Amino acid sequence: MSAYDLTTTANVKAWLGLPSPPGASDATLSGLVTAASRAIYAALSRPSILPQTYADTIDLEGERVYLNNWPVAQVTSVLLDGLVVPPVGALPSLGWLLQPGDFAPPGRPQALDIFGRRIQRRRQTLVVSYLAGYRVFQESAPVPSGASHQVAVQAPFGPWASDLGVSYASSGLALQPVSGAPAQGQYAVAGGVYRFNAADAGAALFVSYGFVPQDLVQAATELAAERFRAADHIGLSSKSLGGQETINYIAAAISAPVMALIAPYKRTAF
Repeated sequence: MSAYDLTTTANVKAWLGLPSPPGASDATLSGLVTAASRAIYAALSRPSILPQTYADTIDLEGERVYLNNWPVAQVTSVLLDGLVVPPVGALPSLGWLLQPGDFAPPGRPQALDIFGRRIQRRRQTLVVSYLAGYRVFQESAPVPSGASHQVAVQAPFGPWASDLGVSYASSGLALQPVSGAPAQGQYAVAGGVYRFNAADAGAALFVSYGFVPQDLVQAATELAAERFRAADHIGLSSKSLGGQETINYIAAAISAPVMALIAPYKRTAF
């Protein structure tokens, strides 16, 4: 399984109506999940949708540019002709200003405006480093007093996909991630379920995490299932049944229903 997979083998098995326990087709389905995810990324012209850092080198032709990846969580640096451009202050007289992103996916590419600099049209003159990807930031997560001391994320737009940290709501102090049993001030996470030590019971926490939008999960699930079923008719575009009925098979690399699901996430040229 790849960290960039947009769905799971379990999702595909459920869509196909296959039994959920491990079976002979699991390895094939796992490979198809990764292949379907990569095909969707290619169709979207996006390297990832989970939070990660990027550095766009941009041909500057005016005071407004659009960043290649979204939603943007943070701009870390802007260099114009090798010189640092600061964020704008109280007045937009000098610096950069990021267009706010949308609250819910799919969102849209965000503009970065440059103020107070004379813009000359030159190639590769602007370099913007930033963090972008779908995430839930500082979701409230009080630790229950029950025996498990576990918190499942709310995941309002799609399933949990990556951990981006936990902090105490009162102090902002970060908890330390661990792979085993957590001590006080530590946490462990698997599949969007966060485990804490009994000493942190009742503590108010903030949890941040990356997620896959549910429509992309569904698109990858359907595409992987389509490719699995296509093995039954490799090389066939249609089949006649006794001269009374003809079955036509979808020949497109990505079917129209899947394309409709992913279209709002596609990156386009500006």
